[in-house]
Amino acid sequence: MRPRELRAYLDHRAHPVLCLGPMSRLCVEAVVQHADAIGRPIPLIASRRQIEAGCLGGGYVENWTTESFAAFVRSLGGSQTVLCRDHGGPWQGAGEEELGRDVAMERAKTSIAEDLAQGFGLIHLDPSIGEDERPLDETLEMLFELYEFTLATASKLGCEVELEIGAEQQSGDVAGPEALIAFLKAVTRFCREQRRQHPLFCVVQTGTLVREMRNVGLTEGRLNEEIDQRYAVSKMGQNVRALADVAYINGVYVKEHNGDYLSDGSMATRRAWELGGVNVAPELGVTETRTLLSMCTEFGLKRERDEMIRIAIETRKWRKWMRRDSTADEIDRAIIAGHYAFAHPEFVEAREKLRRAADARGVDADRVVREALIASIRRMLWCLGYHNQGAEVKAVAPVDCHAA
Repeated sequence: MRPRELRAYLDHRAHPVLCLGPMSRLCVEAVVQHADAIGRPIPLIASRRQIEAGCLGGGYVENWTTESFAAFVRSLGGSQTVLCRDHGGPWQGAGEEELGRDVAMERAKTSIAEDLAQGFGLIHLDPSIGEDERPLDETLEMLFELYEFTLATASKLGCEVELEIGAEQQSGDVAGPEALIAFLKAVTRFCREQRRQHPLFCVVQTGTLVREMRNVGLTEGRLNEEIDQRYAVSKMGQNVRALADVAYINGVYVKEHNGDYLSDGSMATRRAWELGGVNVAPELGVTETRTLLSMCTEFGLKRERDEMIRIAIETRKWRKWMRRDSTADEIDRAIIAGHYAFAHPEFVEAREKLRRAADARGVDADRVVREALIASIRRMLWCLGYHNQGAEVKAVAPVDCHAA
């Protein structure tokens, strides 16, 4: 799908677009397969740590570079998938935490240039991290520098691109309208003065925050237990809807990040709030890891299961997801961090043994994982309202979309 087609689809105000992280090869296959089956867009959103330009070291997902990732997606022949860069900005790549501003910005530009060369149709320009108390003017300066660079490079390459912008770290709260108005006013002025296209999406805090295997933001239970929950959620929904209206007046759609682990009811509210898009990523990695461990248990592969758990824990990537009062055990931590280990040689070896054991029993292990991922994706799509758009779903087994 071309970038302008995604904008046209959103302009119908049909429903929020579900944007999914490319957590593994099978995850990418599941997304492309199901998007084509329903004939509706499901963008793939790759962070710089997941997928990166080869000259910047590549990413941890399948050890793909931007070029090899794009080539793989193209090889699947899908027509409904847009390649998107998530968190394309300074200090967003692996090992960039201590870099100076100029070097971090140059690396971000190198990454973006490769994205455009490989056909990415949506770039998230994200200068939100770095100094904790950076003034808005400085953040806007970096944003506009990246904005100009991205559009100039796209013009030079003769390619289309849509932009997503954001300037706040996710906290689990709902953004204030005053801050959003000031931010979008500055962006609108810049686009008018520089005669640049408006961004497609603006990332806004909508009360989501992922910790462990839960969404602990306002939407899912950080509300004060002493007040009426239904009233509080309704009031919060009114606030988010107001933010969506502010963005829409400025020609931009609100994009929600950290939409993982939302209940059916919470996910369904995103349509009523008229959000433009919802990002989900780690939940799919958790689904794949759980499925792998479950198959190992079913086939009596204790050694391989223990090996997968050990490797996942040793990545220590689970630490960033922990709650302060965490009661997560070893298996929980392994499930949380499993997708970071999928490309590890020893994990690959354990997984190959699982495939052979499954084959011996007449089971396609890869197909089991893909179907588990598609079931998870279908639940989210159903809640967001994709099923109301008249699309005919082809060759996909039914699933209870309201299962816990």
